[in-house]
Amino acid sequence: MGELTNGGRERAYRALHDSEELHRVTLSSISDAVFLTDDDGQFTFICPNVDVIFGYVPDEVQAMVRISRLLGENLFDRSELTARKEIRNIERDVVSKSGEHRSLLIHLKEVSIRGGTVLYSCRDVTDRRHAEEELRTVRQELAHASRLALLGELMASIGHEINQPLSAIRSNASAGLLLLNRETRPDEHAELREIFGDIHDQSRLAGDVIERMRALAAKQSLAPQPLDLNEVTHDILRLVAGDVRRRRVTLRSEFLPSLPAITGDRVCLQQVVLNLLLNAMDAMDQVTGERRLVVRTHRLEDTVEVSVSDTGRGITAERMPKLFDPFFTTKERGLGLGLAIARSLVEAHGGRIWAEDHDGHGATFHVALPVTATM
Repeated sequence: MGELTNGGRERAYRALHDSEELHRVTLSSISDAVFLTDDDGQFTFICPNVDVIFGYVPDEVQAMVRISRLLGENLFDRSELTARKEIRNIERDVVSKSGEHRSLLIHLKEVSIRGGTVLYSCRDVTDRRHAEEELRTVRQELAHASRLALLGELMASIGHEINQPLSAIRSNASAGLLLLNRETRPDEHAELREIFGDIHDQSRLAGDVIERMRALAAKQSLAPQPLDLNEVTHDILRLVAGDVRRRRVTLRSEFLPSLPAITGDRVCLQQVVLNLLLNAMDAMDQVTGERRLVVRTHRLEDTVEVSVSDTGRGITAERMPKLFDPFFTTKERGLGLGLAIARSLVEAHGGRIWAEDHDGHGATFHVALPVTATM
């Protein structure tokens, strides 16, 4: 074969130049980051678009000398690559120059190019990982919602069964009071009258709660009426009195006298207060010091407010934004619906609910309701 003429050499040089330019443009346009290293992991080639994933320009990466500074140690077994010639789908989390965590999918190939023996192709799958995690969360919530729908149907059925013995208890308590009231010496059985009265009142309240839960499951509308927030809260404090004693909690109530009336559904608002009280006591279950529960009512301009304070471990900054989200719970066996339902009920009354942490030494939940609420 004869030597190339000047024109032939020029065409060959131009073709080589065009080929290299095509490769350069192609590498700079793709989203993957491509590297070549020798057997010791030292760079022999760095793609020009390395900053897209890692945030470093090529010169900064070259100064790292070895790819382990970029991708971490022990990425693969060299003997495995030699045997297989190619290793695909290695997952590795890295930190970019800005400190952002990125998820990579790395493919390795044994080559012999420009002094390089290993070709690395790195693909950023961070967004895909986030999307997969969000999809997984949505699926879990849908599955949970499906179970709760079945639970709602079961609750409606159980509520009907429970209401029958509650009605019998209430009737018997009423009969007992009636018989005692026929006594010629009314002061002789005052304590017994009080016991029968409590049985009657508490069974009625329990029946109301069950009816409201059945109504919520059936998506029935609220039943607004003029209410005194002090009375609503006081009724619930009586209901949890036994639980307060059992958990060795010191309860203090500070009610502002003569609160203006609000318009609301009594049982729904009682459910809100009950949920806050139970959550507060749960938060203090592991407290070794004083367990103090303070319930306050007061007025703020055109709203009245009830607040529940505890001396538990408080609410971390990470948990605070999620407190009222459905299915978010810090309890081992919690459903994560109590506060979400409480918020929906409060907002249905035109009010708002929020929480504040006391530097890790307890927390306070506030419920503010308008004096004249629009239902």
